[in-house]
Amino acid sequence: MRLPRSLSCLVLAFGLAFPATAHASAQAPLGGGSVLQSSAATRCTAGFAAVSGKTGYLIASSACGKPGDTIRSAGRVVGVVVGTQVPPTGAIVIRVTNTTDWRLVGSIPPTGGRTITGSVEAPVGASVCRYGATTGWHCGIIQAKNVSITFPEGTLTGLTRTSVCAEPGDHGGPFVSGTQAQGVLVGGSGNCSSGGTTYFYPVNRVLSAYGLTLVTGT
Repeated sequence: MRLPRSLSCLVLAFGLAFPATAHASAQAPLGGGSVLQSSAATRCTAGFAAVSGKTGYLIASSACGKPGDTIRSAGRVVGVVVGTQVPPTGAIVIRVTNTTDWRLVGSIPPTGGRTITGSVEAPVGASVCRYGATTGWHCGIIQAKNVSITFPEGTLTGLTRTSVCAEPGDHGGPFVSGTQAQGVLVGGSGNCSSGGTTYFYPVNRVLSAYGLTLVTGT
C-alpha cells in the first residue's frame, strides 16, 4: 500500500452545483465509509461525520486529493460533485454545504453499517477495526501510540500504529474499537493478502482542533 501523497491535512468544501447527468437521490446518506474520488481519479474513503452548530463535516485524509481538486462521490452514487479541496489548515476536514442531496449519518458504512456511539480512545493492545472502500472491514490490534512517521514530504507525529492491513482506496477510512471512533487511515505498508501495518490520525485531535462534535447513531 502506498503512503499518502500529501502529509498535510486537508479541508474540502462541499459544492452546491451538480452536473445535469449526475445527481444523488434525495437525502442520500453520507458519512464514514463513503467513497470519494478526486479529479485525478484518486479514490479515498471518508472517515467520520461531524457537526459544528448547524454545519456538517466529513473527516477524511490527505489522500482525497490536492488543493483545487474537484471531489466527487464514487460509491453507490457515482460522479456527483462533492466539492473542492481548499488549502490545508491543520486538520482533515470536509465542510458539507449541500444538505439537499446529502444527510450525515453516524454509521459505517453509511447504509446498514456499524453504529458509532462515541470516540472513547482505546488503549494499546485493544482490538481495532478499519473500514475501507477497497477492502471493506479488517481488524487487528493497536500496537503503539504517539508514533512519528517520516514521508517524502515531511513528518507526521502523534499517529497510532496498528496491525490492520489496508490497500489503495482505503486511505482516509475510519478505525473503530467496538462502536467507538478512533481515527482515520493516513498510511502504512503491506497489503491484505500478506498482512501489513497501518497508521491512523486520532479522530479526537481533529474534533478538538475544529470544535466539532462526532455524529453518532443512524
